[in-house]
Amino acid sequence: MKHYNVMLSIDGLDKPFEEMRAELQRGGHHVTVADSTQYDLKGVEIFIGKRMTGAQLSEADCLRAIFAYKTGADEFPVEELYQRGIPLVNSHVNSDLIAQYAVGLAVSLVNRIVNFDRNMRRGNWSLDDPFWKSIFGMRVGLVGYGGIGQAADKLLRRMGIATCTLNRGKIYPIPVYDTLPELCGNCDLLILSLPKTGDTANLFDEKMLAHLKGKYIVNVGRSSAIDEAALYNALSSGMLRGAAIDTWRQKAKRADERLLPFGHPFEELDNVILSPHKAMQTAEGHARYVYDTLESVKAYLQDGTLRNTVDLKKGY
Repeated sequence: MKHYNVMLSIDGLDKPFEEMRAELQRGGHHVTVADSTQYDLKGVEIFIGKRMTGAQLSEADCLRAIFAYKTGADEFPVEELYQRGIPLVNSHVNSDLIAQYAVGLAVSLVNRIVNFDRNMRRGNWSLDDPFWKSIFGMRVGLVGYGGIGQAADKLLRRMGIATCTLNRGKIYPIPVYDTLPELCGNCDLLILSLPKTGDTANLFDEKMLAHLKGKYIVNVGRSSAIDEAALYNALSSGMLRGAAIDTWRQKAKRADERLLPFGHPFEELDNVILSPHKAMQTAEGHARYVYDTLESVKAYLQDGTLRNTVDLKKGY
């Protein structure tokens, strides 16, 4: 078996990464540990990391494959990779955990659990508005039917909750609709798990959200899929019954940073659950990503097998 020059681009060498490095070295490969943002790809044949710029890629002179220890591909120069014929492999190992969080947000939103909690902390028993709705009997539309959408579908159907999704020319185990307005009109709640691409940017604008009058929306996909101003207006006016949003255009970079990651006062609304990008931050999630990526790297190093490759034309 050929021995490769491997770069492991990380924020810190924790136990899972240490085990990854050790196993690759035992296979006779030369492993360089580098920073997650500052690195030089000259001489690197296999790259393992979570982001790359076009400028960094342009310096690569013998790069064969890239392995991302995450799902999203939007922090990689996918167009340039496509032009150069360099495969990008990602991981969907945590799709079931993210789906669980999404369904949890949906139940909490519809049952008004967070709303009641906020009131109870103030001694308010909400006797003037005591009722909550049940997700049973609702129909959930899944916008994005990749790993997360399929895992959410399984969870919901185990609960006896009907689901549907958009027709993307595949065979689906659930009803499909040809257009997004049709899907919105035939469900009570949407769960979004969309990637960040040009096609999904501001997909849910004022016009599209109008199709969800009196309904609910949950987003554990990329924040760019929803127009923030349109969402705020739909919630504050009561047109949209409720929303649970896990992803925003900004994230805190330090533990001591206090940041409201939006330009509208969502924190003043009672019909929204604000989640700080936690769907993928399970206690075991990081290790699962690393070990799954290691298995993908080993398969490629052994016989050239590529699994979970990103469609570089689509960007996901």
